[in-house]
Amino acid sequence: MSEDQQPSPVIRSSGHHVFSARLEAFLDNVDSGEAPNSGSFCAFCYNPLPAGFQRCDHCGQTSSERAPVDSLPITVIEMYHRKQRRESIIVNAFAYLGLALGLALFLGMVAINVIYLDRALWFFILATVVFLVGSRVLAGILGGVVGDEVGFRYAQRRLAEDWAAHVAEREGARGD
Repeated sequence: MSEDQQPSPVIRSSGHHVFSARLEAFLDNVDSGEAPNSGSFCAFCYNPLPAGFQRCDHCGQTSSERAPVDSLPITVIEMYHRKQRRESIIVNAFAYLGLALGLALFLGMVAINVIYLDRALWFFILATVVFLVGSRVLAGILGGVVGDEVGFRYAQRRLAEDWAAHVAEREGARGD
């Protein structure tokens, strides 16, 4: 690295978030059509900047190091969409697993009813209630709690990989 080149700042975000909470909220608004893709953004991490900023509160970049940009690059928006899709797939997969477990429980109870209880109507009604309530509860627990955590961690890890590739490509193009 030559003397006039400075090393890229490292994102000092809380926990394992690649995008700042403000950037995620802004991207949500852009997706829903509530905001245009314009404003003042950190030239390194694309965190939306408040008026009169001195230093980005997400990555620490100052306006003297790099001038802010006026809109988010499409690659950042695409990274955000991939992250959302990854989270959604995992959460839904865990929720469907909960439904499948509820169905398996129901079928097991029906088999018990047919084999051991001589097809008792009350046990079939009980099995149906167990299916309806159990499937909903298992889907909620597996999808909404377990799947949400697993999906979030996986999507954040993959977003960090996408971000590292983006920064390497951007800095490589900038250095040429």
